[in-house]
Amino acid sequence: MSIADTIMGLKKIKIESFEDAACSLSKKKGEIEAFINPKSYTTKKVIEYSTPEVISDSGQTYFFSKMGDETLVFDEIIVDGTGITESSTTVIPQDVETYIQDFQDIVCDYNGDTHGTNYLKISWAKLSFQCVCKSVTVKYTLFKPDGTPLRASITLDLQKNVDWEQKAKEAGNNSPDLTHVRTVKAGDTLPLMSYQIYGDSSYYLEIARVNKLAGVNAIKPGDQIYFPPLKK
Repeated sequence: MSIADTIMGLKKIKIESFEDAACSLSKKKGEIEAFINPKSYTTKKVIEYSTPEVISDSGQTYFFSKMGDETLVFDEIIVDGTGITESSTTVIPQDVETYIQDFQDIVCDYNGDTHGTNYLKISWAKLSFQCVCKSVTVKYTLFKPDGTPLRASITLDLQKNVDWEQKAKEAGNNSPDLTHVRTVKAGDTLPLMSYQIYGDSSYYLEIARVNKLAGVNAIKPGDQIYFPPLKK
């Protein structure tokens, strides 16, 4: 760590990736720190409402429907390969492209084991945000004479993600209209578990799809299976 960083107590944004939505330490895949912290970031919460259709209505009356998307956007994470700006808490990459590739591997690489991208946890001071990556935009702004990038900026667009287990805890588990989480036991099958939750075994294909299972028999004791609310 440089003297300047020691004096200022500089902390870098940390991005961790996990195989599961709960971001369990046992499922951690990797982490990376911002090369240079952005000057600002933007958060946004969306609340969705419904409105009744009334003939000759003089104005709208809004009724709460649900909480919508919550997003976090880092507008400009600078990556500098000139050596003028020192990266103090991360290993200085060999070049800008190496760092950007490592960054993209963490935030948006496809995981063949889970058949999807990994889940992310963003940590910076009091900011803690569990999410998925919506997009990564890289803008190259400085080059060597041969075209090799010397500086770039990364825009990272993230969407908050709440794991099924947390939803189940918040919703309760007394109704088939609510989210359930069940741990597979010896002898369990998806049709049987579907019947136990919904009173109908025919939902097993949808359960396999929601859980990104390779097949309806691809479960084993100890696995956690998510049962979302029924669509009436």
